[in-house]
Amino acid sequence: MNKAFLFANLLIFTLLACKQDPKISQGVPSNIQANEPANPTVLAGHWIAIDFCAFANQYGSVLEAMNTGHLPYAYAISFSPVRPDSALCYNATESWMLPIKYKADTLELVGASSGKSIFLIYHSDGDKNITMIDPTGGRVSIDKFIKSKAGTADGYSAFTTALNHNVLNGVFTMIGKGGGAQVMFTPGGFLQGLKGYDRYTLCTGGDCFVAGQAIDVITLFDSKDEAKTSKFFGYRYNGQNDTLTVYNLVNSNPEEKGAYKVSAPAYKFSRKKAG
Repeated sequence: MNKAFLFANLLIFTLLACKQDPKISQGVPSNIQANEPANPTVLAGHWIAIDFCAFANQYGSVLEAMNTGHLPYAYAISFSPVRPDSALCYNATESWMLPIKYKADTLELVGASSGKSIFLIYHSDGDKNITMIDPTGGRVSIDKFIKSKAGTADGYSAFTTALNHNVLNGVFTMIGKGGGAQVMFTPGGFLQGLKGYDRYTLCTGGDCFVAGQAIDVITLFDSKDEAKTSKFFGYRYNGQNDTLTVYNLVNSNPEEKGAYKVSAPAYKFSRKKAG
């Protein structure tokens, strides 16, 4: 038997056993409801990879979250009673449907990767969340998902709302030219206080990583004319994540992927983190 799958199955068994062990529940008030089984109605909504957002918050970087932590199988998973036997998964560039098998509070995403399944354990007690156990990459990875409250139309937008909040939360004050002016990056991707731009997008994968591993990328644009105003910039925090520098990127070779080079700073901000 594949060692990764054996470990995943043992881990699932252990987690379920801990949830059901009566000794663990000693001292819990009797009016607390027992774990409710997972089903499409209970799960309905967009579930986002909050562990990844937390790593991005810690490092101030999507790239560091990918490289130091790991890239989750999906950034978001959506459930709906309209399609009870499947889940809709999202990454940075695409979405795809997977069949689901339910067994109490455990879900199997059938054939998630190379014909192998991924398992989700729904925790209905307390702060409801889902533990994803992914044994498909050679070693088992574990990720926590929570249900988004953002009210977005799709799972990826729900994920980026949380990611934006984690990477760009707080009040930013411009340093240098225009010093003292305040700039706001909202979780919904709106930008306030920066001349020429009113929207932004953090790169989470795909062709927007125009500088390769050199620096994280943010796209700024004016929503009135996105095609003409959209521009790639690099961004990097200092070690304390309280100073944000946004760099110009120069395309040294339009024919080569990832050929953008980091150039002079375009903007520099100090940040007061939200409490």
